[in-house]
Amino acid sequence: MAGGSSVDVSVVVPSIGTRGEAFGAERVFVVEAVRSVLATVPVHVSLEVIVVSGPEMPPEVDAELVAIGGGAQGVVRCVDFTEPFNFAATIDLGAAHARGAHLLMLNDDTEVIAPNWLERMLDAVDSPGVGAVGAKLLFEDGTLQHAGHTYRTSLDHVGFGLAADAVGRTGLLAHRREVAGVTAACMLTPMRVFDEVGGLSVEYPGNYNDVDYCLKVRASGRRIVYEPDAVLYHFESRSRVPTIRPEEVELVQRRWLTDLVDDPFSPVVI
Repeated sequence: MAGGSSVDVSVVVPSIGTRGEAFGAERVFVVEAVRSVLATVPVHVSLEVIVVSGPEMPPEVDAELVAIGGGAQGVVRCVDFTEPFNFAATIDLGAAHARGAHLLMLNDDTEVIAPNWLERMLDAVDSPGVGAVGAKLLFEDGTLQHAGHTYRTSLDHVGFGLAADAVGRTGLLAHRREVAGVTAACMLTPMRVFDEVGGLSVEYPGNYNDVDYCLKVRASGRRIVYEPDAVLYHFESRSRVPTIRPEEVELVQRRWLTDLVDDPFSPVVI
């Protein structure tokens, strides 16, 4: 692992404390996401969790998060974000408060499945030339949401909607491999790389901030890797159509169009 820090991994989780239902029971998503992270930290890894709390975050949720992290001197801290929603800005704020050698961006509506997920992601990100690592994300129904990004005119998730155990052509979904990009719903990157490329670009408040980040990392000469043994649920609705602003599309195309016309890593048919 990278040296020079007393903390190996800083997990940054933006949240407003949303309640919802998963597996037939109501939950506060961020609380269960953080619980699942803390329950699966390898004994040799030092970790902190920074929850970036939006204006709507109930104070009792902040208090519960700090408590499950061991209290005021524990591993969970909450940082207030008082501006209008901007995912990129919340990640950048959390990173500014972080002490870790690695930064893990994590959505609050996730839950760890594989107990060795973080160990596998750390192993991948510490491989020569790697600048970011993404995880395998499943919908609540067990189908695949994300096995890397593919940038080929449209910006899509590799393997979207396939069965969780699908291996794809030549077994590509079952192996650690280089991909065009990965989602910031669960992305691990060395802090020095995050700082070098300027973090997430706040010009993308809701969409494409992870695409932009991955392309910045690749432009720096580093690789983006998908780690299939890092498996989490992502309780995003499979039928949800994200609201994408025309200016976001225009910006990502203006900045990266020559990198969005082909994908040397993933075949058209998985």
